[in-house]
Amino acid sequence: MKKKHTIKDIAKAAGVSIGTVDRVLHKRGKVSEKALKAVTNALKEFDYKPNPIARTLKNNAIYSIKVLIPDPQKDPYWEPCMEGVNDIIEEFSAFDLEIETHCYDPSNPSSFLTIGEQLIQTENLNAFLFVPLFEKESNALLEKLDAKQILSATFNSSLSSEHVDQHTGQDLYSSGRVGAKLVHSLINPHSKIAIVHIDETFNNAIHMKQKEQGFNSFFKEMGSFQIKTLTLNSNEFGSKFPGIVAQFDSSDAFFVTTSKAYEVAKALKKEGKKCSIVGYDLLANNVTCLKTGEIDFLIHQSPKTQASLGLKGLIETLLFGKEIPKKRLLPIDIVNSENVESYLI
Repeated sequence: MKKKHTIKDIAKAAGVSIGTVDRVLHKRGKVSEKALKAVTNALKEFDYKPNPIARTLKNNAIYSIKVLIPDPQKDPYWEPCMEGVNDIIEEFSAFDLEIETHCYDPSNPSSFLTIGEQLIQTENLNAFLFVPLFEKESNALLEKLDAKQILSATFNSSLSSEHVDQHTGQDLYSSGRVGAKLVHSLINPHSKIAIVHIDETFNNAIHMKQKEQGFNSFFKEMGSFQIKTLTLNSNEFGSKFPGIVAQFDSSDAFFVTTSKAYEVAKALKKEGKKCSIVGYDLLANNVTCLKTGEIDFLIHQSPKTQASLGLKGLIETLLFGKEIPKKRLLPIDIVNSENVESYLI
């Protein structure tokens, strides 16, 4: 059996004190070049791996983490995210962690910013996980987190800000291209296409911009297609959508960038039209439309996994000093009526 070496063994081999080894391991305090080199060589020689749990217990630290996500009561897409966060809280319940989850109105940028700014004023706050639906407000919050040296992480929507320490999610530009390829497989060269943004402020919603940019980039490579962008609220479908639908026929297609593809399917059915639809997320209404053929494909964004990995990354960084990639990209899953059941287990 391989011998388990201790800090005492490392110190003896390097010819330094145990305190010097501790400073090198935890990167604190001053260490001479000679001592650093000796300790580093000894660590490599013994293939020493510190015990992160023992270190955490020894430090007797209590870490404070705040989580800010859109309110699942206002948009059911975020329900799995809440489940993912709660699962991780339960998984690490044996450690000294103070984790609080707060919600904001996904249709109200000021709700996000107001709650976010209040939370980062918490005394001794160590880390902050949030969903950056609103680009401008999210960047403002990240600057304040950076100034306070609070570890930051985001999931779902990706920002270009250099202040984000960790991000978990899909490549939304690539996701838009995947959606475009699916649409392309359903239509003929003369079809009309509508990109539909529902219940979001497009100019301030980075996730929709990235999907649209990816979608358009694909069709630019495919030749000439009529692509129209529509930004609507759910309550506008009754008044605006009938007039829009009149311009489409059965060879045309809709690409819905949010989780509301079922709204388009419902409106088309009401007008007696059947067009191709590609959308996002396994909401119950979307799944029903997928099974009946009213929606052709759904792109699954794995919201529960995004949330759980985002929180777990922060916890492992704080507790164990684990290096988490600055960006972790999840696979882009394509769901149709044939494989949807396997995603619902």
